[in-house]
Amino acid sequence: MSLRTLITLPFLALFAALVLALGWILAREMLAEVESRVESEQRFMLSVAASPGWPLGEESLRRIRNRAALPSDEPQAEGASEFIVLQNGTSPLTTLARGKSDGRALGDALLDELKRRPELEPLNEAIQRQRVQLAGHDFLMLSTSRAVRGPMTAPRRFFLLHPYLEIEQAKNRTLRRIIALGAAGLASALALGLLLAHWISRPVRRLAAQVKRVSAAGLNDAPLPESDAENTALERAGGEIGELSRAFRSMMESLRQSQIELLKNERLAATGKLAACVAHEIRNPLTSLRMTVQMLQSASQPSATSKPISGPNTQEAYRVILDEIDRLSLAVEELMTFASPRPPQKIPSDLNALAADTLRFLERQLAHAKVRSTFEADPTLPSDLLVDPNKLRQVLVNLILNAMQAIVRGGEIVVRTRWDGSRAVLEVQDSGPGIAPDIRATMFELFASTKAGGGGMGLAVAKQIVEEHGGTISFESAPGRTIFRVELPFLSF
Repeated sequence: MSLRTLITLPFLALFAALVLALGWILAREMLAEVESRVESEQRFMLSVAASPGWPLGEESLRRIRNRAALPSDEPQAEGASEFIVLQNGTSPLTTLARGKSDGRALGDALLDELKRRPELEPLNEAIQRQRVQLAGHDFLMLSTSRAVRGPMTAPRRFFLLHPYLEIEQAKNRTLRRIIALGAAGLASALALGLLLAHWISRPVRRLAAQVKRVSAAGLNDAPLPESDAENTALERAGGEIGELSRAFRSMMESLRQSQIELLKNERLAATGKLAACVAHEIRNPLTSLRMTVQMLQSASQPSATSKPISGPNTQEAYRVILDEIDRLSLAVEELMTFASPRPPQKIPSDLNALAADTLRFLERQLAHAKVRSTFEADPTLPSDLLVDPNKLRQVLVNLILNAMQAIVRGGEIVVRTRWDGSRAVLEVQDSGPGIAPDIRATMFELFASTKAGGGGMGLAVAKQIVEEHGGTISFESAPGRTIFRVELPFLSF
């Protein structure tokens, strides 16, 4: 959720709650005021009609009713206020349309209701108020009684009937106005909230954009905040945002310096490890070569009691010399591949032939370690796989030598090729004890080695070469069986 939303929503919710609370109170007061105003108007009409000085008659009653309706700008409901004046012994006076059925029905309904409910009869000149239902409609009924001088001593009873429907319509109009004002207020609050949120979140979004640029470009490539005009403006703005911007710039400078120092330390550490690795890889073959040459030198100088050594011992010495030279060559090749990698020179190659040649190349070392080797070739494998044969041979040599060293003495290594229709698969399987679970995650990392004193470059270089070819390298291991698997995509001219 964005910062703008987090600011706008609480503001809008608070304003909406305030508007609803005030609207509810205001609606109650105004609706009550509407009903009170209508009742007040009806009371005034009734008091005028019942005043002693007013000429009583149906026409005068209609004038009162019509004149009272003139000042109002609200449309009158159908069947507005009606007067009915009753006096024992005389005909009723009324503003009802006598010729219409609804007028007669309303007059008859009032007479029936008075007979059924005597408490509706006015007892004195005080105006009484009741809500009655006559002829299927609700009415506000105001009534009063006036004494009459003369031979007719029976008091006149004045009844004013006002439809409750008109009161409800007036209430609904008022309620609609309140709702419209509330909606306008909410819309204004939303606009104000968005404006306020934009004003507050704008500097934060600028700062977030700077952080995003740093995250995308890195500390070394991203511009410093002080070179950005927007960030300079933020720092000068003051307040928490300015402090945050200055803190961010200071943090970037510190992180950049820390990264520079870290890179220096990593280079020094890598150089030290690389030097130790190369020294180890070269020292052992040199020691073996020195001892073998000294033995050949001693054997070539006969003494009075001995003869020159020749035959199988000499051949074995030459074999040791060649093996150690191969080891030196491989160590130098790994170092060159790691320190100065070159793009693979891909040519159409036969992976089966390359694997067979590599096994023949390592035949003497495998025989010396008393390790059997088997090659299982897939005849369906295309012979025009587009790879760099020299680099791929280096991968295979590393995998086979690692397998031989894992077996130590005895055991078997199986090299196999497979074709799955779109990829060439090269596997090296050994019968060694397997890879310990705690070091499996770092098998392809530089300087990670399972052998005491090992350099840890072989698998890292192999992974680098395989990925240069667009392939993947993986392994699966269990006690007595470890398989390293290289998968290469099929590319051809």
